Amino acid sequence: MTKNIKDITMDEEEKLDALRQDFFSYYRRMRSNLFSDTEIVYETRLTTEVFDLKLQQLSQDKKQSEFENFAIAVASRLITPNIKPQTGPDGGGDGKVDGETYPVDKAISDKWWISEGSTGDQKWAIAISVQKSWQSKVEADVKKAVETKRGYTKLLYFTNQKIKSSSRQAKEDELAQQYGISVSIFDGKWFSFAVFEQGCLDIAIEKLNFSDEYRKKTIKIGPNDKERKSELNKIEDDLIKHTVADLDTDYVNDLLKTCILSRGLEKPRMETEGRFNRALREAKVHGTSIQIFNIIYNHAWTSFFWFHDVEATYSDYLKLKDYTKEHPTVHTIERLTNILTNLENVISLGLFDTSKFAIEVQFIKELRQCSKLSQPCQLFLDLYISEHRLFQLINRNEDLTDELQTLTSLIEQCANYLDISFSAQSRIVELLGRVISDNPEFERLVDMIADISSKRESEVQGAMTHFTRANALMEKGNYVSAIKHLGHCVQSFLKEGCEEEYVKSCGNMGMALYHLELPYSAEAYLVKTASFLVRDFYEHGAIPHLLITVLSTLCEIELMLGRLVMYLNWRELLFIISRNGQEFESELFLERDTIADGGWACRFAMADTGNPEFSILPDILDRCDMPLSTNYLKYALGYTDEVDEHFAELITAGNWQDLLLKQPIHEQFWGQLSIATDETTTLSTLANNCRFYVTYDNSIQNQLVAETFLASVETMLATFANIELVILQPKIQIHIKETKEDSSLCKGDTNTEYIFYVNHETLTDLVYWNCFVYFIGFFMSYNTVSKDDVKKLLEERQKSEKIMDRVSSLMQLNRSVYFVLGDNFKYSISKWQNANDKIYPCLITRPAVKPLKRHKSQQQNMSVYTISSNMQWWDNAQWSGVGFVFDRNMERPPVLAFLFKDVEEGKKIIHEWKSSIGQGKPDIEIQIIKGINKNHPTWYRVCVAPVVSEDDRYDGRYVGIMCRKHTMTPTDSKNLDAFEQIYPRFDKCCIVAALISDDAKQLLRSIDFNESIELKVIITDAWRVSAMDSTCNALEWDDDPIIPEEESKTAPVLALLENLREIQSKH
Repeated sequence: MTKNIKDITMDEEEKLDALRQDFFSYYRRMRSNLFSDTEIVYETRLTTEVFDLKLQQLSQDKKQSEFENFAIAVASRLITPNIKPQTGPDGGGDGKVDGETYPVDKAISDKWWISEGSTGDQKWAIAISVQKSWQSKVEADVKKAVETKRGYTKLLYFTNQKIKSSSRQAKEDELAQQYGISVSIFDGKWFSFAVFEQGCLDIAIEKLNFSDEYRKKTIKIGPNDKERKSELNKIEDDLIKHTVADLDTDYVNDLLKTCILSRGLEKPRMETEGRFNRALREAKVHGTSIQIFNIIYNHAWTSFFWFHDVEATYSDYLKLKDYTKEHPTVHTIERLTNILTNLENVISLGLFDTSKFAIEVQFIKELRQCSKLSQPCQLFLDLYISEHRLFQLINRNEDLTDELQTLTSLIEQCANYLDISFSAQSRIVELLGRVISDNPEFERLVDMIADISSKRESEVQGAMTHFTRANALMEKGNYVSAIKHLGHCVQSFLKEGCEEEYVKSCGNMGMALYHLELPYSAEAYLVKTASFLVRDFYEHGAIPHLLITVLSTLCEIELMLGRLVMYLNWRELLFIISRNGQEFESELFLERDTIADGGWACRFAMADTGNPEFSILPDILDRCDMPLSTNYLKYALGYTDEVDEHFAELITAGNWQDLLLKQPIHEQFWGQLSIATDETTTLSTLANNCRFYVTYDNSIQNQLVAETFLASVETMLATFANIELVILQPKIQIHIKETKEDSSLCKGDTNTEYIFYVNHETLTDLVYWNCFVYFIGFFMSYNTVSKDDVKKLLEERQKSEKIMDRVSSLMQLNRSVYFVLGDNFKYSISKWQNANDKIYPCLITRPAVKPLKRHKSQQQNMSVYTISSNMQWWDNAQWSGVGFVFDRNMERPPVLAFLFKDVEEGKKIIHEWKSSIGQGKPDIEIQIIKGINKNHPTWYRVCVAPVVSEDDRYDGRYVGIMCRKHTMTPTDSKNLDAFEQIYPRFDKCCIVAALISDDAKQLLRSIDFNESIELKVIITDAWRVSAMDSTCNALEWDDDPIIPEEESKTAPVLALLENLREIQSKH
């Protein structure tokens, strides 16, 4: 097979063989519809290990005849049928060989489905042996065959020994050169492949005398095979009756169809090869040259993916190459490069020679330069060369950007040429996507293909492109990019006939959001998925495995959130449906439920069990068959004598609570335990480094509005990177209040509060959407910053990833929940209580345990520090710098006046600082940086910056700082010098707001000291500032600071400025 002879061990070769089988199996999995779907199920399956052991025992037991019968039968099926075995005690006899092919009349052989060895000009000798010393044995057999002088053209040597490919090839070449006869050696590995991959399992069981337990089987003919067999029989019958004219293209097409059907049925190679031979022979007489080309192409494809015969594939490739030289069209070039790509793919497996491939690549490049090529041919070759170069760059782990841009341009052009298959190019990009994980250029390429598909075919076809890409990204764990593509699917697949794709899209969207720790949006999409699957369950009684997966995931989400009541709702439905199928009895299902039960026990261990709702939980949980959490609560509440004896060891071994608190599951929890009561309830979620709280009076309707709102927020923010959209505040509060008026949403008393007035009787999808859009407007304006205009940013996101489609798909969440759980599900823990349940008042005081701080949350990898809750105040106040006021007697700290053109807005800033200081939060510092410009020595910069907590300074953590700075340009430094001289005496100064004229030259009224505050001020020289100093934010990339001569090479500011200028150059 291979000509790449390498000195590798047998173990290494077996691993390489496994990789080769994986490679060819991949195509079978990817295009399973092209292969046989008939199932042969053996009651006791023969394994490769048992088969290999049997082969080796043949040598020990000297069962030559048994192996001969097996080898002849396999060779007759896979190689050539006309084998005449020799007679004698153990084969061979006086004939010197164990078998030979016999000549037949050409007219008869033409009806056989074989490729060689059957006609008069071919005569093969066959030698079979179980001897361990295979090298001396094959050499002796070749010598004997030649000495018979019977004109053998080839010797086939079959052995039960496993032989290294390099040793086998070397011996074949050596004997061929020595004796002038072609030699092929078939070893134990070849037989194993024949048995388990090429349909010879039945021969092995019969000829090697395996016990009857291996013979019992059932055969289930698949629907595709049934159709293929019927069509094949019909065509064969028609061919017999058909009268062939001189030129009969339909006749030749039918012959090719029999080849395709034969391989689809996975007939023995001999039979399929025979059909190809017949088709080719007849095409040369009754067909056209392009039909001959197509037959050779299909034979090459079959040899590669069905028979794994690379040499036969290459032989066909050379024939296709000769034809393409003379007839270069898109059709011929495309098929030629298809085969060349297959050959390239097996180079690393040692099945094709690199030097041969290099020759063919050069041929393709020379063909591209051919002057008689049409424009489509040139474009197609450019596509092939670009795609080939991309795969090379991927293998070398090099940057793909430039080549992806080239390919994008070429594919866009090919959409204008009908003779270039756009769908074929799309499939190639799909293959590329399986190895390209996260590349913006590639995502743009996919978007372009989807857009063209939408225009050329349909919106659904464009969505399918996004859906396929999303699946590939999901497999690689790239959930953010997957969500961007799925956004194009959730609305497009709502069309009739796309229900299956819609369900899968919603399911994938839910799972992607779940992996990003966005629970409410994940639940919303999973509930939509469940609503379709539950309908099928109710209508047909069938239980899709996907439904079990979805419900189990919903339970898992509620456990991570800590929402006990909703967990009980989803778990109850999961058990109802599971009891109707086999899932309920599976070990995995029960194991997952036990782990979840333990998870709730861990949550209870962190809680203050003195809260009244815990007193009713033990009987509720016991009724739900949650023994671990039930018994722990009895223990925690002080009812040790009622704990089941199965858990007695946990009590006697020590502190059960401490044991549960040490469990690693605590690091996975997203929120604190929440047991919904009939009173006010709060839901919260963490999205893009901000925690959103929704508070409401508990009811089913209010809960669903709250969940929809949080799901909408999560879905909208899911794909924004930290630096694209920075949320200024760590907390946003939304209050849901019922009203009899029209539903509306408005800002609260602060920039971080919103009130959602809800009239459930009139709250339609449109009304909710308008309220949410109103919230987005306020939120984006007052609570976020972005380098781009917010409106432009959202428009771009809608175009590239359908961000608003993702959100609008959640409008009907309440209907999905009602369909799955009913419109009266138990939303409060009291609804789970029975009248005769026992109450367990807490007898032991166990304070709640402070939850672990999770630094690794995917949604909290950045801390944002601001100097004001509303940065708009600074714009409104028009801060114009600072002024200095001194006590002549120097008995009081100096005054640093912040100069505002709108002093009332400025006072809001100072007032907020004063409130923070009153609460013990002096989190603002004033920085004065001198010597920022060597051309203007008196200039300095004032920077107002937040103080960053040391807890947020660690690797992997982003810190966003919102500060304000102003460059002061005085002609002298006497005021700053005086301030710097007086300040150290008090180590603080008085900060006030002052009104300044529009030209920023004079104060317009006396200073109001009622709102004054005292803060520390940092005064330093610019050259001393390093990237690690808190004052680093005061510097600008274009500053040219004063640096002392002795510090000209070592000043800390040099490295800082270099970093700032590098960042500036990228923008």
